Amino acid sequence: MQILVFTKLLHGEVEKNLQDWLPDSGRQSVDVILQNGKVTLIKKTDSENAASHLRKANFLNCGIRRDKIELYRALKLDTKRDRTAPRRIIVNTPTVGGFKRSFHPFINKRYQYSDPPCVLFIPDAVFESLCSEKPAKKVRTDDSDPIASLLLEISREETAQKLREEYLGESPSARLTRAMIVRASKSKSPVLILGESGTGKDTIARKIFKYSQFYNKEFYVVNCSALQETLLESELFGHMKGSFTGAIGTKTGLFVEAKGGTIFLDEIGDLSLANQAKILHAVDQQEIRAIGSNRTEKVDVRIIAATNRNLASMINQNTFREDLYYRLNTFTLITSPLRENPGDIPIIASYFWSTINPSHPLSSGFLNYLQEYPWPGNVRELKTLLNSLVDVFGQISPTAEHVEMIRKYRKEGLEQAKNLTEDDFSRVLKIQCRNRVLEFQNILRAMKIELRPVINNQLPGKGRGAEIRKIQSALMRELEKVEDLCREPIFFKDLVLFDNIKRFRYILEKHIATWPKSLPLFGEIWNRELELLHDDINKEIFEMIWGKTDM
Repeated sequence: MQILVFTKLLHGEVEKNLQDWLPDSGRQSVDVILQNGKVTLIKKTDSENAASHLRKANFLNCGIRRDKIELYRALKLDTKRDRTAPRRIIVNTPTVGGFKRSFHPFINKRYQYSDPPCVLFIPDAVFESLCSEKPAKKVRTDDSDPIASLLLEISREETAQKLREEYLGESPSARLTRAMIVRASKSKSPVLILGESGTGKDTIARKIFKYSQFYNKEFYVVNCSALQETLLESELFGHMKGSFTGAIGTKTGLFVEAKGGTIFLDEIGDLSLANQAKILHAVDQQEIRAIGSNRTEKVDVRIIAATNRNLASMINQNTFREDLYYRLNTFTLITSPLRENPGDIPIIASYFWSTINPSHPLSSGFLNYLQEYPWPGNVRELKTLLNSLVDVFGQISPTAEHVEMIRKYRKEGLEQAKNLTEDDFSRVLKIQCRNRVLEFQNILRAMKIELRPVINNQLPGKGRGAEIRKIQSALMRELEKVEDLCREPIFFKDLVLFDNIKRFRYILEKHIATWPKSLPLFGEIWNRELELLHDDINKEIFEMIWGKTDM
């Protein structure tokens, strides 16, 4: 029999070959088409003969489709499930043009050389038409289209192929973002990531660090909106003993501690002008001065900064330094909101859903429904909705009705809140506040129990590594709960308590993220900083619930 084989090359071009294929019981004949980057078309009249041999090669049966299909999704290449398995599908398209309108965008744009092999059984008339079709003219990428040239060049690199599995999406903006991540990973320059909330700025920063050729020793995250101005300065630049009230010892700042590593300044648009000036000096001159010190110290770190604020507008309003903006703007990545890339929604949703409910895949109708919503909260909102579907309805295949019910319930809650009198609102807020702080107190208690063997140096000798990872994983889960609680500070009522909780979470997360390297120092860190914060938080919660008492 004759087969038509399309091979996707590393640099993005497609080769088409018509060849004779005589399948038999041996494996060697199947190996001809069993290679990544190959899509084989077989006449439907030869399907029965070929199918028996494909079954022996464990081809995944993707069913039967008609025209106007999205082949990438139909072949289940948009999910990580069975990612490496070869696939086969029967295409019952009644017209030659209908198949070509589906196939050509698939093979030229979506399908990659690293994708698993696929076999398509197609009508004989379609097969004959494709055989006689002249090869498409090669697109010449030159200086007149630098973006296309950049994407083509970077698509050949191994890092770009890995990023397709880690930063999802096949829209032009997603592909460009992956290309910029690859470029940024080869640079020593500061990086500025701009974009709406929920568009994955934190993920991009971590990917740049993961594949960085320079400054890849450690990755430190600083949320500029989560720390008070003086605490942020101390955290970044350090302080000398006695330099301010509460400075009971000398502290090394992150700019010194992170030597050879990367510091991610999240929400840099929330920095005060004073701290902006100090960061500018640190980035520009590669030196810092600790609070209370009279000497400067050389530093060698890379800065990645991110914000969802309009820095150009802030410069005009004199709330963000223009010189810092241009210093960080050496390498800029701009993330696109999800509403501008609706074609990426099914890919992202299918991936998230496969991690929380793999036994009930999302239907094509439901994925189409998700594309119709603007997603003001972007990827974060999409992920939250999918989690809510499982939390509320359990292990189901969701429909539009499930989503509408959740949204209706939330909307009714907001409408009820609007109709509350001032006294009603104060009472509800007080109850919510009480519940939040009590929930945090339970989390705090659970974290201290997990930390007890570390603080008391009681970790076992045998199996120590596994025990450390177990404690670290448990603490990270609890810290995620704390992060969710801190998203709405109004429910804490007491700003001092809220700041202390954020401070406790930040210090703990920063140190346990570097275990086991920083583990020997953790007992000292607990005694010097965390225990005092722990006791203050518990005292403030007690006073909030029961009122101040003489003790």
